[in-house]
Amino acid sequence: MAAEKRPSIEGLVDNMDPRESQELQELPKYEAPGEPAEIPLKEKLITSVWIFLNTISTLGLVFLSKRTFEDVQLKDCQLMVVGWHFTATGLVLFISTKGPFRAFKPVRLNPWNMLPVCAFFVGYVVLGNLSLTFNSIGFYQLSKVMTTPTVVLINFILFRKTVTRWMLASILITCLGVSFTINQTAGPALKGVIVAAMAFCSTALYQIWIGKKIEDFAVSPPQLLLNQAPLSVLMLIPFIPFIDKIPDFSTVPSDKLYSAFLSGIMASLYNLSQFLIIGRTSALTFNIVSHIKSILILSFGWYSEGKILRPTDWLGVLLALGGGWVYSHLAMRAKLGRR
Repeated sequence: MAAEKRPSIEGLVDNMDPRESQELQELPKYEAPGEPAEIPLKEKLITSVWIFLNTISTLGLVFLSKRTFEDVQLKDCQLMVVGWHFTATGLVLFISTKGPFRAFKPVRLNPWNMLPVCAFFVGYVVLGNLSLTFNSIGFYQLSKVMTTPTVVLINFILFRKTVTRWMLASILITCLGVSFTINQTAGPALKGVIVAAMAFCSTALYQIWIGKKIEDFAVSPPQLLLNQAPLSVLMLIPFIPFIDKIPDFSTVPSDKLYSAFLSGIMASLYNLSQFLIIGRTSALTFNIVSHIKSILILSFGWYSEGKILRPTDWLGVLLALGGGWVYSHLAMRAKLGRR
């Protein structure tokens, strides 16, 4: 039986004019790739307000705490001042969970599991205040830049986590810059340098520990802090009579007492605003804001102290801040690349 003869299409396919496909245009809207929605003006304004509040509260916290610890009696009340900061932070965070704010949803964690976290929290805050007490505002702020290199070093020693050679180079530049600023300080204030080193080491340990606990407890930073703050106050109370010297408040100048009170309000606003900035924008935005704040604190600190910077001081500041900024930028790029 002869096979059915079909018309050949050879030579026709190549000569056919391609017809424009309408398939993508005909897709339902929910399937068609869309451009990211523009952020409403109201949301941009709210985020800007929180960034402004975070900047003001950071500056206020540093300068008001420095002013508070200039008083002879309040200088010996480190735990009491820290306890007030924790109390104010807890109250503001608690209020922010209620209507009409509802900034985040509160959760209750087991207090026994929170004790190690609170111990780290208390340690790094107390040492940070001591560093501010014994050092100038400028050196206090620059020494905090050393927290990042310390985190990298601890992560390498304990967990064998490595960084790229460019990130390592930026860390070495940061350390070199801070060392230039120590040259002038180490002579008359060696105690301050030691306290500053203890402060940024404890801060690095706290950051590593808190990052792990946020994952373990499956909570957000403000949820964890709301559990930390009240428990940290209770942890401090038994040590206050043995470590602090209770002041005679009737003889403490009223402006110093106002500074101590306002520093607690600033501490609470700082803690709340930094979480909201990261939640509304990104860690990169908060990082940029942090570097701007460092420059402002250094500038206002030197102006208030009447300090005249030498060429080596300028070089140290540029290296420290520049190295820190480059490392943060590289770290964010590496993080985004892993996603």
